[in-house]
Amino acid sequence: MSTKIEMGEKKFKSFVETFPHCAFGLAVALLYPNRATYYKRSILFWLLMSFDSVMLFWFFTYLYKCAYTVDMYNLSRNISIGILISVFFFKYFYVNYKNDKFADLLKKITDDLLKGNDMDEDYQAIYEHYIKIGKLGQTIWIIIPVMLSSQFPIYAGVLTAYESLISDDGKRYMIHEMDLKCIEDKQYDTPYYEVIFAYSLLQCFVLMPNFAGLDGSFCIATNHLCLKLKLMAHKLRRAFLDSKDRDELEINVKESIKEHQEALIFYNNLQDVYGGWLFIVFLLTSLLIAMNLYQLYLSDHIDMKYTIFAVSATIHMFAPCYFTCNLIKVSEDLSWDIYDVPWETWADPSVTKLLIFMIAKSQQTLILSGNGIVYFNMQLFISVLQTAYSFFTLISR
Repeated sequence: MSTKIEMGEKKFKSFVETFPHCAFGLAVALLYPNRATYYKRSILFWLLMSFDSVMLFWFFTYLYKCAYTVDMYNLSRNISIGILISVFFFKYFYVNYKNDKFADLLKKITDDLLKGNDMDEDYQAIYEHYIKIGKLGQTIWIIIPVMLSSQFPIYAGVLTAYESLISDDGKRYMIHEMDLKCIEDKQYDTPYYEVIFAYSLLQCFVLMPNFAGLDGSFCIATNHLCLKLKLMAHKLRRAFLDSKDRDELEINVKESIKEHQEALIFYNNLQDVYGGWLFIVFLLTSLLIAMNLYQLYLSDHIDMKYTIFAVSATIHMFAPCYFTCNLIKVSEDLSWDIYDVPWETWADPSVTKLLIFMIAKSQQTLILSGNGIVYFNMQLFISVLQTAYSFFTLISR
């Protein structure tokens, strides 16, 4: 393969440069798997938790109060927020547990992207197509966290400003309405209200990159596996078209087999890194959708905050199902892509046997699962919506 990029120029760059927003989210959320900064990230995390400890204390004491008084309206509202907090903590400890494997996965993506600079234009066209899809996944996980996190301060700020315009003693709104233990009787008074509003606003900025980073990286990594499979199939086709003799053909076919094996190793690493996270996404997203439906049921009007919350939770489940479905389709098409190469023009028995071996191996459908318990596809997405609605009807009686 001849180089199509002039010296000093790079068309394809590293993971960090290709998907900068995802990498930035991972870094800010202290999730980027840099082995050299592991202990620094741990210290920063616990310092952050110390800063957030007062808000966490207020939240859990109010959650207990709602449960104790059977205040279902506020209990369901706080459980929705509690799910996000639980996911935040889970992601930090889970990613640090998988630190080395996650680092190897991102490094492999970088290595594969850089290889594209030395490939012909037809290979680079495949790269460009799948990089665009990967950037779509990155964009989804910018929009969802921003939309979900910003709606609370915007909603509270707009209503408070409106109340101050129509009345000298208008009602004030918190970013997240709850009774703050020890200061319940003065939490809406100056300067307590302003300080608490600013303090709560910082919590939104803490949660936002946590979702933009890891969730976006899953979409990118899953899409990257699709890229590897398509490149391998294209290389095999080129082997039959470009080889000058039988020996060269056999060498090129064996190289394609090696790349197929590397893709399967990448698949196993992908499953290992994200399997636990996918299972938690399944569990908590189902509960989150049900809680927001219940919240809307208890309201006497359409609450835009929790409508957006429900939509965001639905997209949170849809996105990984969509990208895993793309992987399933590419893996199912692989055997046909291999069979479709012009093997009959050579009619070489030994090479044909290698193709048969590849076709047999490619019969394996690459499905990503949540620890082998739930298998991600569009059917799972439909099942989650059905389960969430069933849970909603159960708790609303």
